[in-house]
Amino acid sequence: MLSLILPTYNEAENLPELLPKIEEALKDIPHEVIIVDDDSPDGTWRVAQELGLKRDDVHVIRRVGRRGLSSAVIEGFLSAKGDVFAVMDADGQHDMTLLPKLYHAVETGGGIAIGSRYTDGGSVGEWDERRHTLSRIATTLAIKLCKVKVSDPMSGFFAIRRQLFQGIVGNLNPKGFKILLDLLVHVPSSTKVKEIPFTFASRLHGESKLSRRVQLEFLEYLYDVTLGRYIPLTFVKYCIVGGLGVFVHMGTYVFVSHFFKEGADLSLMGFRFSVIIAIEVAILFNFYLNNIWTFAISRLKGMQALVGFAKYNFACVFGAVANYAVSSYLFALNWHDTVAVIIGAFTGVVWNYTMSRFIAWRT
Repeated sequence: MLSLILPTYNEAENLPELLPKIEEALKDIPHEVIIVDDDSPDGTWRVAQELGLKRDDVHVIRRVGRRGLSSAVIEGFLSAKGDVFAVMDADGQHDMTLLPKLYHAVETGGGIAIGSRYTDGGSVGEWDERRHTLSRIATTLAIKLCKVKVSDPMSGFFAIRRQLFQGIVGNLNPKGFKILLDLLVHVPSSTKVKEIPFTFASRLHGESKLSRRVQLEFLEYLYDVTLGRYIPLTFVKYCIVGGLGVFVHMGTYVFVSHFFKEGADLSLMGFRFSVIIAIEVAILFNFYLNNIWTFAISRLKGMQALVGFAKYNFACVFGAVANYAVSSYLFALNWHDTVAVIIGAFTGVVWNYTMSRFIAWRT
């Protein structure tokens, strides 16, 4: 049996056209279609549920509070009944007439079968030069990571044997856009892979999901499966945010301290007030950027964000106290005020990261 996973986000217009074509392509193969929708604003999940009422082989998973193509595919696989799993986009860009070939390639002894744009006979279709160049660069980088060498590890159109997926699911990274690449990174090197050429078509309706955020997530994934084994990506991102926060901290300090100066001199009390204000502004900046980037997978919204900000302040309180104490101590020893502030700002980074990870953004 073939279990076809369609991860969707804002594909309400495409599904009514796509499902009948899939049914025709799979008419001779026992199958089920699992639509995994990330609570699309255009009501894709609702359209999918209505279509599912007319078809026994269509099932719908509406994910509320969860988002991401890779995690959607993994969730679809985990709920599937087939001995072969397949994935394709719901926008009409993949040639669904190749689904039987992908299925039979796996069913007859293969581990993975890929609809490939870059093998002989494949094509990216009407892509412009910029997108084609970006894809080629990304593909070249991705190939170097794969346990099994293929020409198109970034394809979103493939099939995989159930047993193979179950053997590596615990190692997969649910974040990101390219689930096939993650599978090829973790499968045994002896895995048999077959590539079937196809031409990438234009979307039926809607807009491409290839945003700058998706491109950034790809770069993050490359780090995660290489250097990330030694230094966690979240810590690196937290340090980057902290580094930017130092500039915010310094900018705020320079601006505020100007109002406490008496001529060219700054009193100890004026310095302390300026540092306290700079610390809180930097905390606010760091919380915002960490929330939308560093800990995006646990992003806080609404009241949760307010509560999280309070927890973040609490988590950072010891770092802030250390920052304040070190800065004041060095300034009192006649260190230059800028040097004192910079050293104080870096004092509590490791503590703040650890506490933030387990208090403000617990996953």
